[in-house]
Amino acid sequence: MAADKIVWLNHLRLVRRRRRMMREALGYQPNLHHPRSFNERIAWKILHDRNPLIPLTLDKVAVRPWAAERIGGQYITPIVGVWDSAGEIPWAALPQRFVLKANHGSGYNILVPDKALACRGTILAQAEAWLAENYGEQTGEWGYRSIQPRLLIEEFLPGSAGGAPEDYKVYVFGGRPYLLQVHLGRFTEQRRELFYNPITLKPLAFGRHRHADWPDYPGPPPAAAALYDLAARLGAGFDAVRVDFYLIDGEPRFGEMTHYSGGSSVALGTPDEDRTLGDLWAEANGKRTTPKRTRAINSSALAQLLQSVQKIGGK
Repeated sequence: MAADKIVWLNHLRLVRRRRRMMREALGYQPNLHHPRSFNERIAWKILHDRNPLIPLTLDKVAVRPWAAERIGGQYITPIVGVWDSAGEIPWAALPQRFVLKANHGSGYNILVPDKALACRGTILAQAEAWLAENYGEQTGEWGYRSIQPRLLIEEFLPGSAGGAPEDYKVYVFGGRPYLLQVHLGRFTEQRRELFYNPITLKPLAFGRHRHADWPDYPGPPPAAAALYDLAARLGAGFDAVRVDFYLIDGEPRFGEMTHYSGGSSVALGTPDEDRTLGDLWAEANGKRTTPKRTRAINSSALAQLLQSVQKIGGK
């Protein structure tokens, strides 16, 4: 009985912490008992979804063979090695360009475009500090808690200008990709995220940034259409997951999978769009989106978004 009480109290603490964090970040009072918006549903997933495939697919080392079985090894970024401590990394033997990552959280990565100009001591000290952190405990995100911390080094994938490549993020609901988000200007002041239909690659009037406001960007290349099938294969069996890719010389490369996109505290658009995207998540999984008395409030917004991706449902 005492153990049950401790578990219950700990869960209550996590719920209160997440509700407070979301309220401060999103500007509305989240309903975590009856989630409706995209971020509310992400929070519910963090607090309640215990699918054993979530930790496996969040682990940046363990997910590689799992993903290769589903889409083919040719789409997996070549890896230099995996180590349990920074001191084991053979710095002298590393290629001139590489990406250092930790496998057990988000944001644990360092791009090294030129090893000769990099500070070895600073980089390895940072990597060792990552290993000492339990990302899941820090964020309250269940899927990361049991991952054994390790370091990995991947081949450097250059973008069109030689720096970081464009990041293509596919939002998959009920096994079907519904949104393609392109991240441009990563690690710069010109960062923006634009949404597109993952089949037609046409821009969507959705999100914080809109294609029309960035006329210098022509939109995703035709090769991005291949990401639909790859994301669908990787997202099968999950109610919602974000699958990240790069396009290198027109060829897809798998990046990672994210079950807690934004940690339930990053707005993809306005509060209304947050709810609309949550409704799309529910519709894709065959669930009622809202109680009947409130269902009509955003039916127009939902219809517009559904219309913009209307071909997806028949694929």
